[in-house]
Amino acid sequence: MKEISKLLVIITILVLFSCSDSNINISSKDNFEIVELPDGSVAYLNNNSSIEFDRNFNQRIVKQDGEVFFDVRKGESPFIVKTELGEIRVLGTKFNVRSDNNELEVEVQEGTVELKINKFIKKVKRGQKAFFKESKATVKIYKAEFKHKSWIKDLNKEFKKFGKEMNKSFKHIGKESKKIGIEIGNIVNEM
Repeated sequence: MKEISKLLVIITILVLFSCSDSNINISSKDNFEIVELPDGSVAYLNNNSSIEFDRNFNQRIVKQDGEVFFDVRKGESPFIVKTELGEIRVLGTKFNVRSDNNELEVEVQEGTVELKINKFIKKVKRGQKAFFKESKATVKIYKAEFKHKSWIKDLNKEFKKFGKEMNKSFKHIGKESKKIGIEIGNIVNEM
């Protein structure tokens, strides 16, 4: 049953990419998701998170809710992550963004990002975490904790497990197909 639900998630993602709407919306619900963006950048969605971006991705803008780790490819135009509270601008780096209605947290694993919230503009460098709470109306810089690494590790385990399950399924399908092929061959030979 788990295999079927995981397969449905993959099919849903493929359908989303093939529909005619100009915006692509992906939500992880109770699962993890890995999404390769049109420019080759990768978004790792934690549970109950979502992203939205233009299918053509001419402007590298991603709207995000929840927690997403981004591995951004260098490009000619800036890569921008928009949340309810502010935006993060980069050219190429690895960073985590956690946002909800009144808090925004950005941790930079590699490179530097620029965090823009209302009148505040802060550069956040490798190994730093920027934290904004709407009630405090200020951006604080701390040492990064990289808590996102634990759920990304879980995500990798899930995908490895899924890969093993798919290999077993394909082997079973291969054996069944071979049996059917032999039966069809026998029927044709009897004719």
